[in-house]
Amino acid sequence: MTPGGQGNPSAKGSFPKYRYLAAMSAEAVGGGMYVPISLLYFHRISQLPLGQVGTGLTVAALIGLAVSPLFGALVDRWGARTVVTVGFTTRAAGFVCYPFVHHWWQLLPAATLVALGDRSFQASIQALISEIATGVERQRMIATQSSLRNAGFGVGGLLASLAMMASADWAYHAVVLGSATGLALAAALIASLRLPGAPGGTAGAGGGTGEAAGYLVVLRDRPYLGLTLATVPLAFCYSSLSVILPVYTTQVLHVSAALPGLLFTVNTVLVALAQVPVTTWMTRRPRTRVAAMGGVVFAASFAGFALLSVSDASVLLVSGLFLTTVLYTGGELLHSPSSGALATDAAPDSLRGRYLAVYYMSWSVAKAAAPALFTSLLAVSPTLTWLLLAGTVLLGSLALVRLEPRLPAHAVRPMEQESNPGSTALADESGTTGRTRRN
Repeated sequence: MTPGGQGNPSAKGSFPKYRYLAAMSAEAVGGGMYVPISLLYFHRISQLPLGQVGTGLTVAALIGLAVSPLFGALVDRWGARTVVTVGFTTRAAGFVCYPFVHHWWQLLPAATLVALGDRSFQASIQALISEIATGVERQRMIATQSSLRNAGFGVGGLLASLAMMASADWAYHAVVLGSATGLALAAALIASLRLPGAPGGTAGAGGGTGEAAGYLVVLRDRPYLGLTLATVPLAFCYSSLSVILPVYTTQVLHVSAALPGLLFTVNTVLVALAQVPVTTWMTRRPRTRVAAMGGVVFAASFAGFALLSVSDASVLLVSGLFLTTVLYTGGELLHSPSSGALATDAAPDSLRGRYLAVYYMSWSVAKAAAPALFTSLLAVSPTLTWLLLAGTVLLGSLALVRLEPRLPAHAVRPMEQESNPGSTALADESGTTGRTRRN
């Protein structure tokens, strides 16, 4: 039996996996449809000033961030499948409410529903993956999910763009209701999953610990908290392409305003095509080092973006931006699946929801802070912004490598543990590989 699971993943059958991946595709298409009009919808349909729309969406996001630890406790008590289903349904309900918003006080509760559903996603979805697959198969599934979601976002964005060509109110409504439909379909598929023997999926799994006591266990786990803190600078990387790059390319490098969208498309397509083969290549390598390697590649790409500011040749600028975006994507391909699988396997079964809720706070904080932090730094020096980000990412990567001997062996080297299942117990007795289980 592999740590963190119920035997061989193939014993659970492929049917839940494919149904799950179909649900993720539907969710991604729905989410991708909404992204291009997230600010414009209420400004166009509700006639609200952009400032009010931005404030409302920010307040809703902060509410979601504040209650996100609750979702980890709910995963441990009710099971990941239930929380994922409720989260998707809540987001769909929020989108259904959008056409009825005409005032700011109506915007806030509708946007809060969407934010709550969104914030429940990371911890619950990773816990659900742990119930469907184990060990190396879990990492491959995260990679497949990443590819499908990137493709789904691209399809959703394309559908939204086609609808927006009509430049009519009904098109905006169609996009929002299309998003709700994708999420509702995803919720139905997840609710229909059958997961025999799923860890954390039984009622009361971890629930007897109590919410506060359960989180105290997480907070006393210093290696896991170290993993969470080391991830914060790396999590900021994922906001750089959408927050820093559009401002940098148009206002500093003075290239076409259409270029950021093309660069984002390149990133999305490359992740969709390359994530699975890259993950297959790195399964035999320690996850901490692969994630750290991703951070080093991220840092190299940020240094490349900074160097482009000294060039005056437009052809060199454009080609350099595309090449550096490809390098950035390489960092994402290395870091994303390895870090997610590492955080999931390093958590004990009975408290996996709470552990992942704490871990993904690093991502939530980075996502919430990135716009204000990056815009403030850009006002001081765009080049310095890229270099500071590169430096902090290298520190996070170094921290990951230093944490390796203190994290569970089966989380760091799943392939070795699967090929030699007795090594975990032997190492635990000799004290040579650190913790393999907690609780």
